[in-house]
Amino acid sequence: MPPATSRRATPARGVWLFAGTGAMAIIVAGALSAALAHAPTRAAMWLTAYLVLVVGVAQSGLGVGQARLATRPPTAALLGSQWLLFNGANALVVAGRLLGRPAAVVLGAVVLAAALALFLRGVRGTGGWLLWVYRLLVALLACSALVGVGLSLFTAQST
Repeated sequence: MPPATSRRATPARGVWLFAGTGAMAIIVAGALSAALAHAPTRAAMWLTAYLVLVVGVAQSGLGVGQARLATRPPTAALLGSQWLLFNGANALVVAGRLLGRPAAVVLGAVVLAAALALFLRGVRGTGGWLLWVYRLLVALLACSALVGVGLSLFTAQST
């Protein structure tokens, strides 16, 4: 019997962890959009788009991609770290954006970068065109985080 410290998660666990959380984010965004449809605001529209595209679709893509590309099943510790960092980063970005706290957005972007590095670590040693698509998703998220930080700082200065 292997020691408890070498426990490996099954690839399916990673898929359900990230895709399940992503699906919940999309459902929450849909409910929020429906509830606020009578009087939409810029902040509400941003929040629903962020929940769908980043917290929902991107997180699902990262989890499914990792499960498909990983040469070995990721450890439960790696999956937990990825999930906590990715969702913690998103919580910081959302709170910072809605409360007008650019420092929280910057911190969220830094935490997101750490999460993305762990997602890349989870697929190292693989190859092929699907890996390039996965890396493109990670690069797109990293670039969008930089743009978000810039917009957050710019809008904070203009108010």
